[in-house]
This record gives sequence, structure tokens and C-alpha cells, in this order.
Amino acid sequence: MSSVFVRLAATSLVALAALSAPLSAPMAAAAQTASQPLIPGASFDPAVPTVRSVLGYDPGDFVTRPADVRRYFDALAAHAPDRVVMGEYGRTHEGRPLWWAAIGTPTNIARMDQIQANSRALTDPRVTSAAQADAIIADQPAVVWMAYSVHGDEISPADAAMAAAHHLLASRDPAVQDWLSKTLVIMVPTQNPDGRDRFTDSFYAGFGTRPNPDPLSAERDQPWPGGRFNHALFDLNRDWFIQTQPETQGHAPLVLAWRPQVLVDSHEMGTDQTFFFPPEAEPLNPLLTQNTLESRELIGRNTARRFDEQGIAYFNRQTYDAFYPGYGDGWPAYLGSVSMTYEQGSARGLAARRSSGEVITYRETVRNHLIATLSTIEAAAANRERLLRNAYAFGQDGVSGGRGAFVLAPNPADPTSVDKLAGLLTRSGVEVGRAEAAFTACGQSWPAGSYIVPLAQPQRRMAEVLLNQNVPLDPDFLAEQERRRARGLGDQIYDVTAWSMPVMFNVPFVRCGTVPSVATTPAGSALVRAGSVADAGAAYGYLVQPGVAGLRLMAAALQDGVVIRSLERSFEKDGRRWPSGTLLITRAGNPADLTDRLQTLAAQTGARVTGIGDSWVSDGPSFGSDGAVLVRAPNIALAWDEPTSPTAAGAARHILEREFGLPVTVVRAASLSSADLSRFQVLILPEGGSYESALGAGGIANLRGWVQRGGTLITLGRASRLMADEDANLLASRRQDPSSEAEDAAAEIIADEAHYESLIGVAEPGPASVAGALALAQVDTEHWLAAGIAPTVNVLVMGADIYAPLGQGEGVNVVRFAGPDDLVVSGQMWAENRARLAFKPAVMVNSLGRGQLIAFTQDPTVRGYLEGLKPLLINAVLLGPARSSPAW
Repeated sequence: MSSVFVRLAATSLVALAALSAPLSAPMAAAAQTASQPLIPGASFDPAVPTVRSVLGYDPGDFVTRPADVRRYFDALAAHAPDRVVMGEYGRTHEGRPLWWAAIGTPTNIARMDQIQANSRALTDPRVTSAAQADAIIADQPAVVWMAYSVHGDEISPADAAMAAAHHLLASRDPAVQDWLSKTLVIMVPTQNPDGRDRFTDSFYAGFGTRPNPDPLSAERDQPWPGGRFNHALFDLNRDWFIQTQPETQGHAPLVLAWRPQVLVDSHEMGTDQTFFFPPEAEPLNPLLTQNTLESRELIGRNTARRFDEQGIAYFNRQTYDAFYPGYGDGWPAYLGSVSMTYEQGSARGLAARRSSGEVITYRETVRNHLIATLSTIEAAAANRERLLRNAYAFGQDGVSGGRGAFVLAPNPADPTSVDKLAGLLTRSGVEVGRAEAAFTACGQSWPAGSYIVPLAQPQRRMAEVLLNQNVPLDPDFLAEQERRRARGLGDQIYDVTAWSMPVMFNVPFVRCGTVPSVATTPAGSALVRAGSVADAGAAYGYLVQPGVAGLRLMAAALQDGVVIRSLERSFEKDGRRWPSGTLLITRAGNPADLTDRLQTLAAQTGARVTGIGDSWVSDGPSFGSDGAVLVRAPNIALAWDEPTSPTAAGAARHILEREFGLPVTVVRAASLSSADLSRFQVLILPEGGSYESALGAGGIANLRGWVQRGGTLITLGRASRLMADEDANLLASRRQDPSSEAEDAAAEIIADEAHYESLIGVAEPGPASVAGALALAQVDTEHWLAAGIAPTVNVLVMGADIYAPLGQGEGVNVVRFAGPDDLVVSGQMWAENRARLAFKPAVMVNSLGRGQLIAFTQDPTVRGYLEGLKPLLINAVLLGPARSSPAW
């Protein structure tokens, strides 16, 4: 047995002993403590810098700040530039560098560019013949990608990365050098430095004289929003195919450029858990290849062997499934990588007491991730040729197994969202072409500017997993979930079951059996195609087509002082029919350089602007009527801190500020109880917990008075419970409680065992929590909130909230769910949810005094990826105040 994996029991004893030693200052204590290696008995070259020699402590003694993780790798690169190469792939919102480090033999480091080119060449059999692939495989190391700590409070992976880097460079074990001759290891030690820095600030602020494992200790009790999320409060582990954040926008193209054969995303989980590595739990995505699943198990068996040798507990095939493709271990699988998640039960500090009474130390968690890292590299080295051949086979499967193509067309109500969708597909490695002319496919006519995704391409599985309307769950798995639910056990679905990008973007699409015959231009990775101004010199002014691009232009123009009106009904002018939501910008009353401003904004936003010579309208509202509503730039407040969900608050702010350029003032929710809100025209309450409890009767009265004086209150997702709360009495709708419909079981006579089973089970269960399914909703296109919105939209349904519709005189159900037969567009929704949700409201609006109440019963901002719902949200923010008459 390699000396790398000598028994580690002593490590735990040393770490536990530290709990009883008083620490006057963390760093001073570390400097005075004798160095205790994580792997006793390992022999290292003393010339290679250790963590202690650079940072003053050993790995696992303290939670290392992200800048210090970088400082240690810089020291390694300075010591061994022939074996360590580093680079940056971006900057975070807070300006921290995003970086990687490659570790290998001098020979492999010297030929890194060729290794990268060869790794890419193996993915495409159209340019690399079988003979050429054989020649590459004969001399090519496997590229092993180790990504750590994507969640900032999942702390041990980054410290383990430092220990692993030292081990690879300093170990005198011949086995380690053999691994490095057969692999090139690329590490991303801190995927989320902003979140990690937030966690370490909280941890060290609460740290006392010694590690405190108590669950209530301040060092382990993170204040809102916690360190998990990045600066913008996005969960980066759900951002891989939508790529809203700089961390994933930089990391994803780096993975695409390298095409690693093995990729590990190292995490932490709940303190009571041990360690997880694949094989994963059901359900497995059916688009995963058998080679991928077998290789995951092969590597998992090796890690299990190494854990058994050390007496380290682990589990697999439980909790963590492999269905959703947006994770850090999901997305790379559809590029052909053997991608895996590793999860360690977290100490969330230097020590944690489990519910069993056991104490787990930070050193143990770092050690476990270190062993998992080394085991992965060992397995990749031992199976180098197999992994490389499977990478080539993945591309072959894509090309030979692909039939036909997807066609994606502009939605007339939002013609530019399809451009963003095409750009995102290319950012996931999918080949996309833009049609240069109109064409016919699948018996339908498609306009020029539609996009075609041929399926005979290496990334066929990526195209299918992102574009298919449905990715089916295994019927046996679903049957088991129904059995569990009937027993009151809850389902085992870990994340959303629907993510079809055309459905989320509300883009018309079809999958055809043949590739359309039309000339195409390859789509690039840009998410916005520059718009233009037609008839720029027109005398009267301009009309702007609605949709996401038009709303972006409106938001920017309002900030720039441009006067804009929104036409709330369709109209006809100069022989052309314009939809509701069209923007009117006249020369009169606007700056003299209006044309230049609009040309710049059109290029930036993709908006389509048309000059008009006069104001005459042949049908529909005249430009001088009350149907052309003046829109002003509102002052927007967004609830922040408890009880808001951090990701919901972050997503709402991201969409408003970063996507639409609308400045937001974030206000701590506790302040809303007594705050003077008169300087704001809009207040948004994001998805979250109990606003009723957080605000109290006085706070609710404060909000009601503000709306009555002309404010626009917008609630998203579970925040809409406040609107429907009987005591708050803001909206007439009430959230439906299925439990109130149940009969009194205590009064029943139990006749037999079958009757007993029916009582303890749920013969007719009420709505259960939906993990995430896309549902069809009908839009009242005559309402002002629906200006420029398509007749139908797709809503991501999560949870179990269902609301009664508003009646006549109580308000308007502007968006309501379709009937039960048409409701579910994509994903899994339980039958009782489908039945009860049908025809119920998705968006409700009512006037209150001089202001507006707008309730979204489902959160339209989830993960920032529901492109088709963003116009509704922006309409609420911009048109709600336009429909109010403030008294201030």
C-alpha cells in the first residue's frame, strides 16, 4: 500500500485535543503549536513551501481567507515554476481575482498548450480521425479538474486544495510522481471568494479563545445572508447553463477550452452527515452516458477503498441525484467529462458537535477532502487510456446519434429573447446556426433570423438536455415517490424537474426529424444582437417594439431623462399593426440629440426602433389619449435581510440593476415597519419567510397607508402570502389550505385494517410541494400590466402555494394558470397540485387608494433564468407607478 494513505487516526486525536487548549489569538496559537501533518508518515521534500511556512499554520488549523489561499499557491508557483502554472479567468463583483493553478511534471507543464489542444481535439471526431485519436491517446495525460468551495461557507475544500497541491509537489512517494506523469491536475481552489470572505469575516468576528463546537456558537451561526452565495446572492452551483454571474461566466469557458476528462466539484453538507461521493441517488438523467456512470462508479470505488483503509465513513446512492444539468457536476457531464460532486459533513468552523454528541473538527474535514482529491487523481492515472477513449467516444456518439434539428424562432411579443438563448447555447458548447432566409421545417414556416441546432454534433447531449421540452423521470422512481407520499414520507426529488430553455424563454420551438435546408451563419456567444433605428431622421419621433430589449431601452432612456409613453393597447399606423406595450418617444419635449441617444441605446440593448413622421393612428388609441401612459423612472425599494430568501432577494436585485439598469435601494425588512417610504414609488418584497411576523400589525398598516397614498407594492412568491393574509387584508384573495377540507378523523369509526391504512395514509392528498415544474398560464392581454406580453407565458411552479382567484370588483387575475389538461408544460407536478392549481391566479392586481397591489404567486426571478417572465416584472415596476396617482 502506498505510504500516501497511511492510517490517520492520530490526526483526529490531535485536533480534538486542541479543543481544550486555550487560544489567546488564533494565529499566535498556530505558530506555537508543533506542526501536525494531515497524513502522518508521509515523506515530503522540505524545500517545497508548506502552508505553515507561508501562512503560519497547518491546513485545517484555521479557515483560510481567500487572499491567503492565493498567497500560498503563489508561493508554490514561485518555488516550482516548471511544475506549477497559474492563470486568472475573471473577477468577482467585489473585484477579487478568479484563478486556477495547473500542477504537473515539468514535461507536462512545458507542453500544456498541446495537452489542451489535444483534449479539445478528442471531443470532435469530425476533425480528429480514429487513427489521430489513437496517436493522441498514446501520449496524452488525463486532464483532472478539481474545483473547490463553490459555496463560500463550504470551507474545507479550499484548505484541502492547498494540502493537495503541497502533497503533489512535495511527496517523495514514487506513486505520486507516477500519477503526475499520467495526469495534468488543474485546481480552482476558491470558486466563490466573495462568499468565502463573507463567511470568514463572520467566523472570526464570533471566534473566542478556543474553538466552540456548540451549534449555537456565534462563530458557526452566520448572519443573513450567510457565506453560501456570491456577492449578488446567487447560488453559483445552479448557474452553469444560464451563466448570470462572473464566476460562472469565467469558469464555464475555461472548462470548455480544456475539456477535462475528470471534473470534481467539492462541497460541504450538513454537520450530521459523513462524506458523499458517486454513484449518485436516483433519479439519473437519461441523457447521461453509460460510460460516464461507469467511470463515476470506478472512481467512487477507489475512493471508498481509500476511505475504508482510514476508517472514514461515507455514503453514496442517497440524497444527491444526477438529474438537473445546471450544477457544477451536471453541466460538464454533457460535455463528456466524468463530473462528480463530493460532499463533506461540515464543521462550519473549527469544530462542530453533531446531534449524536460526536465532535467533528475542521482538520478532519480538510483531511477527508484531501484523501478524496488524491484518490481521484490516483484513479484517473490508473484509468488514463479508458478516460481518454471515452472522451472520444462521447463525441462520436453525438455525431452518429444525432438526427434532425431543433428550430428556435423569435416570439412576436419578444423578438430578441431568442438571440440570448442562442448565445447561451453556444456558451455551453452547442453549435447553433442563424437562418439567413425564411424557410419551411416540420410543415411550418419560419422567419429569417430563426436559429437551427443540428443534432449531429459532438455536443448533441448538451443540446438535448437544454432544449428538450421534457427530460423524463424514470417511471419506477415516480412510482416510488407516490408510494412515499402516500405514507407521508415526502418525495426524494432534490431540485427542479423542468428547465427547458425555450420554455423558460417563451420562445417558439420544434424538434424536426431532418435538418432544415437553409443557409445559416454560426451564432456567436453574444447575448444581445445590436438593434437599430429605422428612419432615424423621421420628423415626429419614434416607436419601440416591446419585449425584453424594448424594456431595457426604456429603463436606460428613463435614467437618461428621455420622456417615454407606453401604448397600453395595440394600434395601427402607416399600414403596420403595433402591439400593446409599444413605446412612444416624441421629439417634442426630449433632448435635441435624441436620435443619437436612441441609436446608442438600440445598439446596446438590441431594441428595434422605428422613426415616424406624424402622430396619425388609423386604429387604436391616439398618441394624445389616456391610452398612451407617461412613464417615469421610479425610485425602487427592495426588501433585504430576514425574512427574505437571500437568493430571491439577490435575483430580484440582479434583474433590476444588472439586466435592466434600474437602480434599487435595498432596505432591511425590519425597517419597513416604521420607515418613511414616501420617497419611493415601488416596494418589492421578494420570496421569503413570514413577512406577517416580521412586519407586525404596525408594519402592515405602514405599508397599506403607503400604497393608499400612491405606492406600488409588488410581492413575489411566498411574499404574496402577506397580500392574502386575512389580518393584513390587502388583497381579497386567500391562500387555499387543503387541510381545512379534511374530515375529522377522530370522529370516524375504523372498520378494518384497510380502513386504518386509508386513514394513516393519504388517500386523497392535498397539494404537496412541487420541486419545480413549468406550467402554462393565460394572460389577460387587455390589462395594462400585460402590455407587450404574449398571450401565454410559462411559470415555474415551486412549493404548494395556491390562491383563490379575485372576483369581480376585487381586482384582476392578469395571469392565470391553464386548465388541468394543458397546465404542465415541462417537469413533474403531482396530480392533486395539477387539479387544484388549474385556472388559479399566477399574477393578481388591484388598486388600493391611489396605489397598486401586484402579487406574483410564484417567483418570476428564480435563478435569474425565467426570461419569459421578466417583462411582466418590469411592467409591474415601471407601469405600476404610471397607473398610480401619488399624494406626495
